[in-house]
Amino acid sequence: MNQRTDELSAVSRVENFDVAIIGGGINGACLFDLLCRRGYRTILLERGDFGGGTSQASAMMIWGGLLYLRNMDVPSVFNFSRSRDQMIAHMDEWVSSRQFRFLPAQTGLLSKVPILSAMYLYWLIGCFKRARPVVETQFEERKYLRRSRESLLFEEGMLRCSDCRFVLHWLTQNRQSQQKALNYCELVGGDYRKKEGLWHLQAHDRLSGREVELRSKVVVNCGGVWTDRINEMMKIRSPYKHVFSKGVFLGLKKPQEQKSPLVFAQKEHNDVILSVPWGPITLWGPTEETVTDIEKGFEVTTDDISYLLDRHQHHMNFMPEKDDIVSFRCGVRPLAVNVDYFSDSYPLDISRNFKVAVDADSSWVSVYGGKITGCEYLADVAAGKVGQLTPPTMDHSVPAGEDDSSGKSCPTVSFPDLVDEFPTIQWCMEHEHCRTLADYLRRRTNISQWVERQGLGKNNQHEDYLRSLCLVLSGGDARSAEKELQGYKDQVAARFDQLLEQI
Repeated sequence: MNQRTDELSAVSRVENFDVAIIGGGINGACLFDLLCRRGYRTILLERGDFGGGTSQASAMMIWGGLLYLRNMDVPSVFNFSRSRDQMIAHMDEWVSSRQFRFLPAQTGLLSKVPILSAMYLYWLIGCFKRARPVVETQFEERKYLRRSRESLLFEEGMLRCSDCRFVLHWLTQNRQSQQKALNYCELVGGDYRKKEGLWHLQAHDRLSGREVELRSKVVVNCGGVWTDRINEMMKIRSPYKHVFSKGVFLGLKKPQEQKSPLVFAQKEHNDVILSVPWGPITLWGPTEETVTDIEKGFEVTTDDISYLLDRHQHHMNFMPEKDDIVSFRCGVRPLAVNVDYFSDSYPLDISRNFKVAVDADSSWVSVYGGKITGCEYLADVAAGKVGQLTPPTMDHSVPAGEDDSSGKSCPTVSFPDLVDEFPTIQWCMEHEHCRTLADYLRRRTNISQWVERQGLGKNNQHEDYLRSLCLVLSGGDARSAEKELQGYKDQVAARFDQLLEQI
């Protein structure tokens, strides 16, 4: 807690920030990095853990949006393809190229001829920077398919580690003293004082209970699915709003022979379902469902599981058992629409273009939509809007520092049943703002996604190991460690065990 006190004290000593960013998902994180490098005094506030919302529930794909061609949304596909190729070229440590296999439908829009034609158009829009699409009839995964068929091979990008660590790396570089990112620090109010040209913001530190006051020339709302709520609280009007799409993946034990991500055509809504190898598991999904209640949207239901198992049985020649379900991933995707938008459109029919709205009278910028693939482009656009409102006040020629978040320059440790090694929890506490057991198991590592029952193991065989992690978190306080562990076990019982019992 001493480290936290030091962080809050450092924030309080800054007379005025140039920019305050609300939200520590992929949009806020990437923008924070860019503004810091451009010399802005920047504070980022995240009410939960960094990357703890939608940004932790992706398929780890960095893709150009092949399916968006169904609506002839060529500008979006061009922008996402360009972003994908730039990330593959310049972020080799984080992003790699990957061959995907598309399994077309027998008839309709997603059958072989239309899809292969779309893939060549996709290849053209991407300026031929990815491998040319090809037809393959023989491949290792074919033995698992319910019916034999050709596959269409095309190239996209994939994150090497996880979406959470990708978000984290934008935030955890060594910064100057007036550039801070705080997780578990929630914006609770504030007002804009036009004569001063400053926002006076009130934040609540959820770890210490301390109230924090700060001032900033510009505020950027990168709250993701909560953007509209934040604007409403701060009395900001915008020409845009969000509609929400819920997506659920099952983490299943990976068939030994599966090497490539598989994309299965779905006749319903002309959509697809994915089977993506990730470490020792395969991500199967996602569902695609319009929701209005954000909190409920982040909850996996038995209907979600039943639907995904039904789709698995439809496409694959084996049915997963309960013991094959290792984990769940559930996210709510914010889709940007005009404020007067009212429709029951299928989520895939809504444009994936992001929107950036500026209220110049109050120096408030709101970000809508966005994807991991286009995070750098979105950050550049949003930073340009900030630049129109205020200049940087620091020497932007000073480098931000070395990136320690990849895990390569830190002590590592193994976890039972896993081949991969992970950063130690002590290192994550000191360098990556790790505050809770869930932070470590879910977002600093992949343990809770790759080991049954969120790392506890099928029969709680890893309970003592998790207890040792809690002891480190608590600084050796056995009572606090036991409380942390019990809270985690209760969460596993409510969000995993009870669901499996009901299916």
